[in-house]
Amino acid sequence: MNKEIPHSDYDAHPETVDDDELNDYLAGIAEEIGWIVICFNSLEDSIANFLREMMLRDPYQDERLDVFLAEMGYMAKARALMHLYGQAVAHGAVHLPEGEVVELEKDLSLAATIRNGYAHADWSGLRADAYIKVKTRSSRSGILHRYKRIDKETADADITYIVSVGNRLVSVHELVQDSIYQRTNATEAASRTLPVIKYPVSADAKPRPSRAYDEGREDTLNALLALGYGAEEAATALRNVPYGLSAREGIEVALRTLEADS
Repeated sequence: MNKEIPHSDYDAHPETVDDDELNDYLAGIAEEIGWIVICFNSLEDSIANFLREMMLRDPYQDERLDVFLAEMGYMAKARALMHLYGQAVAHGAVHLPEGEVVELEKDLSLAATIRNGYAHADWSGLRADAYIKVKTRSSRSGILHRYKRIDKETADADITYIVSVGNRLVSVHELVQDSIYQRTNATEAASRTLPVIKYPVSADAKPRPSRAYDEGREDTLNALLALGYGAEEAATALRNVPYGLSAREGIEVALRTLEADS
C-alpha cells in the first residue's frame, strides 16, 4: 500500500520506530532487498544482450554497440528494444499477441519503478507498520513524500514480479528471433504460450486479462486444423482471437473471422 503525504502535513506521516525495531526489521528483510537488486540487474543485462542480437550480425564478437549501451540508462535500452520488436511486427516479419509490445514496455517500466523504490528508500527512517519513504518529489503545491509499506511478503511479491517480467521478455525475444530467422512456422508461433506476468498488489497495477494466457488458444488452433482449415489460414484467424477466452469462445471468434475473409 502506498501513501503520498505533503511535507507540511507532519501529523499524517507515520511515526519513526526506535533503533531496536529498525535493526530487527532490516535484519529480516535485507536478503529480499538484495534479491530485488540481483533480479533487476539480470533483467537489464537481458535487455542489453537482446539489443545486441537484434542489431548485430555477430552479437558476441562485435563490440561497437557497447559504446552506446554503456551510455544508455535502463529505460532507454528497454524502449529501444521494444521499438525494434515493434518494427519487426509492423513489417510482418514477426507476429506477437495484440498489444504485447506496448504492455511489455509498461511491465519493464514498472519493474524499474519497483527497483528504484528499494534502491533509494530511506531504510534508516523506518516508520510504524513497516512504512518506508521511497520517493520525494516537488510539485506546484509543495513537497510530497511517498511511503510504501514493505514487509517480507511485499518484497517477495516484488521479486516474483521482476522475475516474471524477465521470463516473459525471454520468451518474447525467442519468438521474435525464431520468426525473423524462420526457425518456426506461423502455426507454431501463433500457438506458443508466453509466461504469465505475476503482478504485485503493492505496485497498484491490476492484472491485465490479456496478459494471462491459457491453453484456450492452442485448443482453438487444434480445432481449426481438425475442421480442415490450412495451417496458415488457421494461424491467421487465431491472431484475431482475443486472449483469455475459452476454447469454445475462441473457436466461435475464429470461425466468424474465417467466414468474413472468405
